[in-house]
Amino acid sequence: MKIEITAGGIFGAKGEIPVGTELTVKEAPKGWAGRYRVISGGEAKGKEAVTNPAKGKGKEADTSLKAEHHGGGRFNVTEGETVHLTGLSKADADAFNQMSEDDRRAYVEASKQG
Repeated sequence: MKIEITAGGIFGAKGEIPVGTELTVKEAPKGWAGRYRVISGGEAKGKEAVTNPAKGKGKEADTSLKAEHHGGGRFNVTEGETVHLTGLSKADADAFNQMSEDDRRAYVEASKQG
């Protein structure tokens, strides 16, 4: 694993190792706790990186049509990150969200054409 020295007080064969020095070691040096950081390797074995679940494995992105509040008492109809309609009132948004998915799609298409 590769580590970087982050605090003084660590000594090698030639004296004190300067802060910022990068070293390659086989395992985490127990006596140096709090005075270095892991740059690569080591503790990450067997662990999975944290990623955006909407774009990575796990949960799929929500792509259903829905009316969401976007400030000022107004609502937008969105599908994932795409905004289809803007400026709906709360009553219209509530009614929209009660529709079936097919009815929502038909409403969006009709609103875009009209």
